[in-house]
Amino acid sequence: MSQPEYSVRLLRIAEDDLTEIITYIAADRPSAAEKLATRIEKNLHLLARNPHLGRIPNEEELLRVGYRYLAVENYLIFYTIEAKTILVHRILHGARDYLKLL
Repeated sequence: MSQPEYSVRLLRIAEDDLTEIITYIAADRPSAAEKLATRIEKNLHLLARNPHLGRIPNEEELLRVGYRYLAVENYLIFYTIEAKTILVHRILHGARDYLKLL
């Protein structure tokens, strides 16, 4: 029996993150930007089928809020699970100080 799918909702700031990431990469490498956008989209679909796919962060501040994250190339998708909805809070480069940005 297959698991029911969750809905995936990007918060406005996560949509902005994704737009900025793709726009930045596309300026020099349009095909790389397209590939990254496709990979992120595929991973969001995977989350819809398996919301616990992402890792649990080590940071206490993030644990308290219930964040999980999924790595896609150099980017981290931070999300929470609420009922049957996956809320994507941010999509950030792994080198950024994500604790300050979440």
